[in-house]
Amino acid sequence: MLKKTIGDVLNREFAIDDYQIFKEKIKKANNLLYFVDNTGEIVFDKLLLETILEFRKKIGINQNLKITLIVKGGPVINDATLKDAKYIGMDKIPNVEFRITTNRDTNTGPSLNSKEVESWIKDHDITIAKGQANYEGLSQFNDIFFILITKYRIIASDLGVKERDIVLKYMK
Repeated sequence: MLKKTIGDVLNREFAIDDYQIFKEKIKKANNLLYFVDNTGEIVFDKLLLETILEFRKKIGINQNLKITLIVKGGPVINDATLKDAKYIGMDKIPNVEFRITTNRDTNTGPSLNSKEVESWIKDHDITIAKGQANYEGLSQFNDIFFILITKYRIIASDLGVKERDIVLKYMK
């Protein structure tokens, strides 16, 4: 299933492709806020972050990009936690720090739609939110890149694409 999904994604075009905007913003960024998705995909989140750092290095941009990773305060079904992020070595990425959002249990962090999370977004030059759940929780905010596969008709409709489409959408 995983191999088939990866092959499928790699061989399709993005239904929404705001890559040029993404590339320009990543060139100028001094700090990056990144909302990870689930434990099964956190390896790809790490790969994307390493690719961003390599891209900046290749074009001669300062490698001191400060990265703030947002994980859940505990699993909600399969959401990535701090333990998961450290397990795969995300804490070894240069200039990384972690923040935690709630999994709806008491004292597990602010909710995605909170004023605190909104201030985190405003305090960073670029924000990436990976996965459909992060789109659902953060789409009311501006200045965020959403990377996802639309799994449900209501989300696809909201984005103006079809179910199972791949999206890199910049919400201005």
